[in-house]
Amino acid sequence: MEQLISYQLVLNKSQADYLAASKYGVNRMQALVSLLDLVKTADEEYTMKGFSTPLKAGQFVASEVELSHLWKCDRKTVSRLLDQMNQLGLISTVQNNRTSVHTVYCIKFWRFENRTVYNKF
Repeated sequence: MEQLISYQLVLNKSQADYLAASKYGVNRMQALVSLLDLVKTADEEYTMKGFSTPLKAGQFVASEVELSHLWKCDRKTVSRLLDQMNQLGLISTVQNNRTSVHTVYCIKFWRFENRTVYNKF
């Protein structure tokens, strides 16, 4: 049985207006929701092919190539969307030589299994 997760989003008017619009054939709100599905709700270590990095609750790892497959668009569109989300303060992205670590700022907390986890970011 799939676990039900609830979260509270905090958006300012500029962020909400941006997410409500659609450009490049990608629904921005659906893109954000797909990112929220990737966010870790507990601290953990990300390891892949000899590379590892710590992730805190509120972060996730995804490359532009992975997101282009998820959103069914080209990598340039993904890059543009991530840049705009970064500029608006919805997320921040730090790239390294293997992948990108994204931090989500617009989630206040998650609720699941009768507990609440607050976003440290």
